[in-house]
Amino acid sequence: MGCVALVLLIGALGLVFGAAERVAEWGGEEPGEDPVDSPAEPGVDPARPDDPPIDPSIDPSIEPGTPEPATQDEMARRYRPGPFAEVQSMVPSGRLLPPATRTQVITGRTVDNPWIVPGAELLPSPMTAPSAGGPQVSHDPGEPAHRPLTVLARTPSRVLVRARDAAGGTDVQAYLVDFVGYQGHFHLPATVPTELGVIQAGGSDGATVHFAISAPVMPDGVSLQPGQTFPVTMRVAAVDGQGRVSAPITRELSVMAVGAGQVEVTLWMSEPTDLDLYVTDPAGQTVYYGNRSVLSGGQLDLDANAACGSNMGVDNEHVYWRGNAPAGTFRVNVSHYESCVGGRPIDYRVTVHACGETVVLTGRFDGPANGSQCFTSGPGSRSWCQEVVTFDVPPCGP
Repeated sequence: MGCVALVLLIGALGLVFGAAERVAEWGGEEPGEDPVDSPAEPGVDPARPDDPPIDPSIDPSIEPGTPEPATQDEMARRYRPGPFAEVQSMVPSGRLLPPATRTQVITGRTVDNPWIVPGAELLPSPMTAPSAGGPQVSHDPGEPAHRPLTVLARTPSRVLVRARDAAGGTDVQAYLVDFVGYQGHFHLPATVPTELGVIQAGGSDGATVHFAISAPVMPDGVSLQPGQTFPVTMRVAAVDGQGRVSAPITRELSVMAVGAGQVEVTLWMSEPTDLDLYVTDPAGQTVYYGNRSVLSGGQLDLDANAACGSNMGVDNEHVYWRGNAPAGTFRVNVSHYESCVGGRPIDYRVTVHACGETVVLTGRFDGPANGSQCFTSGPGSRSWCQEVVTFDVPPCGP
């Protein structure tokens, strides 16, 4: 069947939001299910009869009064990738990570779970127990499962898995995902459109399971302060065509709280090496490891693998603007300052949040590192200093 098939739908093709219509993206009943026995007026939640009718054209994750999300074409004009970076997704405001820490469901009720698995349905029940003669699931060889994966709030993460049915074939129809200690579990079809692309996986093919946490909230409901961390165990099981469930594999996560604001930029790197994030504001002031704050409010609050000795294994860097961010053009550069992995090529992912929108870009360094600073406003160097994206931020509002 081949290996990972993750078809990303961006640019002129647009993003597919069919998953939000076919399954309740943030959990809930299938469209068309009536949660009570009595007949219900179309568009009215019978459990809350005093509420106004539900308008199917309104995204429930977007607060009333919020401006209409931008179109893909509008976002493409405002987010301009550098020559060595590739846009993986552009998600309009409110679509990927709603601001609330409670998962929205299509009937207007909520489920207490801050985790999000794009394309999946959040079910209130625990994960199904393994079945006799069921399928098998394992970590993909490219997944560094021997060390915890750092997860930052509001930033998409991913794990790579492989599955096969009991006969070693391709009859794998879905994945089950849960986060130990949190209510419910997610049902993710093996082929499903999501905000981050189309997942197509069956049999021994690999699957990329995207996920995120909307806020750093522990199972007991306590929220972390910036700089604090807590461990979480993520579990993934496979489901075959007969509904049989595999024993789950586990992936250890380390959830880290970072600062939040109208503009946030996160850098993730594929191995524990010294990449550095540079974000330049509209006034030309740059936030980076040598200048951790600027007058416009930008701050670097997470610097990973510095000089191959500090914060090793965190593999994320984070810059944010507390409160109102300045309007204008921002620029994001990434440098390969020092290799901590013997000069191996390094993949990176940059996530930009601006006024509620989410844009994910990827790139790669395959040349020697360089300890110089990376202030370039042009293409830079493929081997060590890359301009990832420039983007325009309008006034975000209060």
